[in-house]
Amino acid sequence: MPYVQPLSDEQADLQAQALFAKLQGALKMVPNIFRTLGHAPSVLEATLALDRAIHSDLDPKLRELAYLKTSKINDCNY
Repeated sequence: MPYVQPLSDEQADLQAQALFAKLQGALKMVPNIFRTLGHAPSVLEATLALDRAIHSDLDPKLRELAYLKTSKINDCNY
C-alpha cells in the first residue's frame, strides 16, 4: 500500500483537477504517479513540464538510453 494515496478527481484541488483533465485528454487516463503528485500541484506541474522538455528537447535515442541507464541503476525492469 502506498504511503501517500493517489487523489481522486473529487479530492483534488482546482489546480490539480485542471492538470488531471489535461492528462486525461492526452493519455485517456491519469496515471497514479501523477494523481499522487496532485497533493502538491506545483510539483505536478513542474514534473509535467520536465516530461515535456525531455520528450521535445532530447534525441529519442538519448532519451531511451537515459531510461535504460536509470532502470539499471535502480535495479528496475524496463
